[in-house]
Amino acid sequence: MVIMLALIKRIRALTSNTEYSALVLSMLFLTCSPVALAQQAVVVANASVDTTSLTQSELRQIFTGHKQYWSNGEKIHVVVLEDVHTLHKAFCRENLQMFPYQLSRLWDQLTYSGQGVTPTRVSSQEALLKMVESTAGTIGYADIDKVKNEKIIEVREQ
Repeated sequence: MVIMLALIKRIRALTSNTEYSALVLSMLFLTCSPVALAQQAVVVANASVDTTSLTQSELRQIFTGHKQYWSNGEKIHVVVLEDVHTLHKAFCRENLQMFPYQLSRLWDQLTYSGQGVTPTRVSSQEALLKMVESTAGTIGYADIDKVKNEKIIEVREQ
């Protein structure tokens, strides 16, 4: 933010008031857009998970409940943030290519049909990371800035 203010002052000194106003409005628009505010979600897993990378397809299968066991036979436990959480919305859109309500419907179908269980929902990234760290076979996601000791899973295109 300090760098931006210094840049604005420098630009103002070099341009007319009309150009300055247009430029400041453009910069404000860009910094306030959802893209600029989006957090960078990374996939995290418990240390017991022997996987270091997943394809986007595998990740989607895990988070939609279609893949329920790791390659070593260990049960996959999925932990997610509440549907209204900004990071959950971004993770669903960017990594799973779906909206949170679509994901919830899939979980409900699996649960009510007896073919799976709904992931654990938590209200904060701190709670999510604590659960991932303490529960074997658990996978979730968090803002890259919040991850400390958790294992980061690389997500590949295919």
